[in-house]
Amino acid sequence: MTLNSNDKCILNCDFHTHTGFSDDCYVSMDDMMEGALAGGLKTLAITDHYDPGYPDPEFPFIIDFDGYLKALPEIQKKYEGKMEILAGLEVGIMHGKFDEIKKEVSAYPYDIIIGSFHCHRGDDLYTYDFTDVDGPAMLEDFYTYMYECLSEYEDYDIIGHFSILDRYIGKIYDYSPFEDVIDEVLKVLVSKGKGLEINTSSFKYGTGIWLPRESILKRYHELGGEILTFGSDAHDPKYYRYHFNDAVELAKEIGFKYYCQFRQRKAEFFPLP
Repeated sequence: MTLNSNDKCILNCDFHTHTGFSDDCYVSMDDMMEGALAGGLKTLAITDHYDPGYPDPEFPFIIDFDGYLKALPEIQKKYEGKMEILAGLEVGIMHGKFDEIKKEVSAYPYDIIIGSFHCHRGDDLYTYDFTDVDGPAMLEDFYTYMYECLSEYEDYDIIGHFSILDRYIGKIYDYSPFEDVIDEVLKVLVSKGKGLEINTSSFKYGTGIWLPRESILKRYHELGGEILTFGSDAHDPKYYRYHFNDAVELAKEIGFKYYCQFRQRKAEFFPLP
C-alpha cells in the first residue's frame, strides 16, 4: 500500500476531531472550522475530550461544558449551508467514572460519542514509563481491562483508536498470545451494535501503525462487525482526513463495503468510494 496524505481525499467527512475545548488542542473552534472549510470538508464531527479521573493535572481533559454546549450550536449555525458540523464527545472510559460520563453524555443531544481508553487501570498512557515493562503482559492486561469496562459501560457509539497502546509502548508486539481476550472485546462490540474507527493519527507521529492495527479490523469484520468510521483525531486543521485514502483502501482490502456517519447517535451507512 502506497501511503499518501489528505490530498484529493475521496471522503468528504471526518468523525474524530478536536478544538480548543480539548486540553491538548491549541487551535480555537473557529480556526479549526475555517481550516476544515478551506480544506473541502463537507461533514465533520467535533469530538472534544472529556476524561473524568484523568490523572495528569496539567491535562485534566475536563471540558468547560457551559462554553462547549453554547459554542456547538453557534458554530453549526455559522456554517449552515457551507459545511455540516455534528456535535460529539470523546469520552475516556475508566472504572469508577461510568456514572460521571453517562451524566454528561445524556446532558446534550450529541450526534456521536467516541469511547476511548487513554488510561490503563488509572495510569495515563501518555506519561507512563514503559522502560522496564513486560510488554506482552501489559498488553494482555490492557485488553482485559478494556473487556471489563465495556462489559459494563455501553453509552458510546464507537471505540476510538482501539490499539492505542501500540503508539506508546515502544515496540510492535506479536498479538497472537492474547488474541482470545481481544476477540472477547470485539464480540462485546458486535453484540452491542458498537463500531470501530480507523484512526489515522499515528501517521502524524511517524509510527505508521493503523489504529486499530489491521489484524483487529479483520477480526472485527470476521465476527460480523459492520460499523466503521474514519477519524483523523485532528488537533490542527492540516491533519483533517490525514491518510484517509489509504484508510479507505485498507477497509476495502479487509472486506468492508460500507462506512458510517453518525447523526443523533444513529449509524448511517454509505458505500465505500
